Amino acid sequence: MHHLSKRAEKILALAREVAREYGQGFVGTEHLLLAIIREGSGLGARILLEHDADEEKVKARIAEITKDRLQETWVLGRLPGTRHYRDVLSKAAEAARGRGNWQICSVHLLMALLSERDSTAYRVLRALGVTEDRVRRAIVREVSAHVS
Repeated sequence: MHHLSKRAEKILALAREVAREYGQGFVGTEHLLLAIIREGSGLGARILLEHDADEEKVKARIAEITKDRLQETWVLGRLPGTRHYRDVLSKAAEAARGRGNWQICSVHLLMALLSERDSTAYRVLRALGVTEDRVRRAIVREVSAHVS
């Protein structure tokens, strides 16, 4: 069983908050991406900022990508996740397990967003030049800096 790190728990809560700010009745990958940035202290956020993917630039790209397909959905209470959002959480759990880690962290969420190719967050990240390869290199740099 995988557990979310405290930071990842905060990110998921922030994603629900972001979805509500957008007036949407679901949590999507775009909300998760903004939440990683907004939380700000995790490796995922640091990598995004290193790639100049700040909150304002991400919001602008989300607006461009979603303007034609915004949904008018309202759900009270807990917001359901889109299929892509659920897939991202599943992929993040697999990534954590593959690294022998029992906790899902922000960087697992970021890598999972980059693997969900049909999602809004993926299109935003690609438009901003954030790729799986670049993130992997940043992770290796971060890990080797802490090992040295």
